[in-house]
Amino acid sequence: MLNRHPLSSGWTGRLAAGGPAAPDARLEQFPATVPGSVHADLQAAGIIPDPFDGDNEHALRWIGDADWSFRTTFDAPATGFDRTDLVLEGVDTVARVVLNGQELARTENMHRTYRLPVALRDTGNVLEVHITSPRRFGAERRDSFGKRPSAFSDVAPFIRKMACDFGWDWGPDLATSGLWRPVAIENWSTARIASARPIVTIDGETGVVDLVLDVERVGERGDLAVRVGVGDLVVDAALASDADSTVVRVEVPSVERWWPRGLGEQSLYPVAVTLLADGQPLDEWSSRIGFREIVVEQPEDPDGDGSAFRLVVNGEPLFVRGVNWIPDSSLVATVTREQYATRLRQATELGANLIRVWGGGCFGTDDFYEECDEQGLLVWQDFLFACAAYPEEGPYAAEIEAEARDNIARIMPHPSLALWNGNNENVWFWFIHDWETVLEGKTWGEKYYFDLLPSLVAELDPQRFYLAGSPYSGARDRQPNDPARGVVHSWIPGDYREYREIAPRFVSEFGFQGPPSRALFDSVVHEADPQPFSPGVVQRQKAVYGTERIEDVLRVHLGIPTDFDEWYWLAELNQARAVGFGIDYFRSLSPWCRGTVVWQLNDCWPVISWSVLDSGGRWKLAAYAMRRAFADRVATVQVVDGQARASFGNEAREAWVGAARVERWTASGRVSESSVDVAVDPHDTQWVDLGSVGLDEFVVVTAGGIRATALGGVDLDFPDAPAEFEVHVQPSSDGVSITVRAASLLRDTCLAVGALDADAHADRNLVTLLPGETETWSITTRHPERFTAESARGVVRTARAATTR
Repeated sequence: MLNRHPLSSGWTGRLAAGGPAAPDARLEQFPATVPGSVHADLQAAGIIPDPFDGDNEHALRWIGDADWSFRTTFDAPATGFDRTDLVLEGVDTVARVVLNGQELARTENMHRTYRLPVALRDTGNVLEVHITSPRRFGAERRDSFGKRPSAFSDVAPFIRKMACDFGWDWGPDLATSGLWRPVAIENWSTARIASARPIVTIDGETGVVDLVLDVERVGERGDLAVRVGVGDLVVDAALASDADSTVVRVEVPSVERWWPRGLGEQSLYPVAVTLLADGQPLDEWSSRIGFREIVVEQPEDPDGDGSAFRLVVNGEPLFVRGVNWIPDSSLVATVTREQYATRLRQATELGANLIRVWGGGCFGTDDFYEECDEQGLLVWQDFLFACAAYPEEGPYAAEIEAEARDNIARIMPHPSLALWNGNNENVWFWFIHDWETVLEGKTWGEKYYFDLLPSLVAELDPQRFYLAGSPYSGARDRQPNDPARGVVHSWIPGDYREYREIAPRFVSEFGFQGPPSRALFDSVVHEADPQPFSPGVVQRQKAVYGTERIEDVLRVHLGIPTDFDEWYWLAELNQARAVGFGIDYFRSLSPWCRGTVVWQLNDCWPVISWSVLDSGGRWKLAAYAMRRAFADRVATVQVVDGQARASFGNEAREAWVGAARVERWTASGRVSESSVDVAVDPHDTQWVDLGSVGLDEFVVVTAGGIRATALGGVDLDFPDAPAEFEVHVQPSSDGVSITVRAASLLRDTCLAVGALDADAHADRNLVTLLPGETETWSITTRHPERFTAESARGVVRTARAATTR
């Protein structure tokens, strides 16, 4: 039986070359963690400060310019086997692997597994991994292949490492090194399972599993047996001595289907594969699968001027309510199963049913995909190419194929996996940045997206849909970001109301920036008097002109206050408004538009960004806006050229029938009240004209507990009366409840509970209260004693124009 022995202890690291002018003596040897990264090791050893604090990103740049070595000593874990392999599941990135003084291999790909046959001593085996500076290697490869266009780092496209490790418009330039996934010794005899790929289909009520098994042999070849179990069913098959692969079919009657969250249960079936010789087990493989049918439909419009892009799961149309995922920490090796579970659970709490693993990061761990399976989150999986031209020469192309084969085979068993995507924005950039001219004949990755990757998906995962890129309009010679076709990225340069200038079929990226929770901001920005453009705040803004754009939109809607605390609150509200407006608009186009994927769910460090969760996992105000707009049933009010319209969107399985109350308010009070009938079929939208509306009017539509609001103009046109309200606080099992009773119109009421407890969480926010209405917030906190009627009153915020413009 294959014997696996993890090499996870006894590791030390050292600075091999480069580093600061006066290096710390402790860099000659420090404890190392495997899996891990050099930044985390150095911080744990007290050699460097927190890389995410203050301006440490720049102070610690030398780490990515240096070479590092990692070393451990171990005894041979077992004897009597035909073959012993060293398995490195993730080396970050360019390294020489040396065992007992002999070089075994050279690696240059963070995203693949290396399996190396070895001969071990009984005791005292010394394993060393010498890692080259990723920046230096990338620069050398760039100079060798020829520089190519890149939106951010000009070395990132030339090294198979997380592109965002070299900085992005939301991420730091840390350029990590280390053994970021497990290292192990595996002993085996006769044969082992090289890969097992369950191809899952449904025939009526019967689930069909075609288990594609590839084996690796050693020594004399003989007949083998294969046992495949799916749930309670077991099928035995033979593998002849001249064969290294086979397909075993298992048919499971009356299967329970796997559904995305909100549509049904996430039924998972265990799959177990045993490889045997002479009745004795040689190796085992196990996973869990789900029986479901996912179809990506792209029908052409009758007039031929456009085509849809929509997902159908188990025969049911799905409006995609998605979020884009970036690495959950720049030190990605430090992210635990618990952290993945928490972050993905937050995505489902916000109403998401799909998560897009973006191509500038890394493929998820097994833990990540298992959590998606369990939580009912569909996965849109990018291959790892983003915002740059990539070379197709020599060893680089071979690495791409090995990387893709590794990860397709590893990820494809998961029922959550919905589709593969070739790249992020590269085909689009070829069009809009005139790469045909700029590249002067140099390669840019075209053969990967249109030849290699689709052929590998067809070979290894034939049931999955492959999309050439995001955005993409369905043909290589067609402008990729055509709103009438396929998937688009909606990045507008100005006011978020510009979303209305297009009517897309599916939006796979859009979003707006906002600051992290104030508690997180204050923990890393150490300024007595921070300002939007003061040095400490600028360190938290990686996007060129990012804060200027926040202020451009504030200037139009709310004004720009001179008080930083007020600026911070309005910047948070500004992001929430933009995210909510975008989702509301795109959903109101359903069934023409069948999906929105918000950029982005999470952050990798404390930063001003497009995320709705900050890197500490705290909800920004934008998260509350997204949750409201991602509900099964939504109402919106849109005002265009002085004309108001209400839309009612229904993604529930039952028709929505009822009545909606329509109110018009000015700062002086309610002007009118009426009602409209609501009758919306599943997966459809109803529009109702509400007539003209003045700039100084506020429209409120309430239907079945769902409320939508819109100003006739902007906040600067609406002189809110002073906020008048009562506050009551009561203890609860996990914190306190806070009740607000409005005596005046309170628009977008929020409780900034982080001011009283940095880790407190409010169950709702952005609530509009009409005079006389009452709303109760549930607050989770470990410090309920801090919440009194007086202190709670101090954290109530409402939307209103800035006190100073």
